[in-house]
Amino acid sequence: MPVDEFGGDWTAEKLERVRKYLAAYTVIFARNKAQKLIPIYVDAFAGTGYRTKPPRLDAQTTLFEELAEPEAEAFLKGSARIALDVEPPFKQYLFIEQDAARAQELERLKQHFAERAARVKIVQEDANRYLKDWCKQTDWRICRAVMFLDPYGMQVDWSLIESIARTRAIDLWILSPSAWR
Repeated sequence: MPVDEFGGDWTAEKLERVRKYLAAYTVIFARNKAQKLIPIYVDAFAGTGYRTKPPRLDAQTTLFEELAEPEAEAFLKGSARIALDVEPPFKQYLFIEQDAARAQELERLKQHFAERAARVKIVQEDANRYLKDWCKQTDWRICRAVMFLDPYGMQVDWSLIESIARTRAIDLWILSPSAWR
């Protein structure tokens, strides 16, 4: 399995905030049945759905870390997995991952959530190109979305941010790099 090794305490904190937001978001839609809007979760750089803790190379490393269960800490939930865990669930999930091996892992994750598998679409493509078209083609009169943009590097085109803004229907969560293309 491809391993997404990144983050630290800030990653765990960020993902916990996203989890809380997603849970509140879906509750709002579940309670407001008269509105008939379709809530969609979009993960533009979805990765594998899991992440690993990078090895510690600092003074915090303890004498007993070698005794810790490697499997217990090996895989932590990434944003895609967190979104699939949220109750009540989203009506649709869109995971975009350009890397073939990571997209394959998302397919395995999808099967782990068999009761939601029909709601999950996995796209192996460049997120910038795909999402610009998706934003134009989606009927925003009946759909709303939460989009999570957490690129590994300088992968987000400013024109994608503009496309998202034009929908006036997407709540955008972004971990922004220091500069844009």
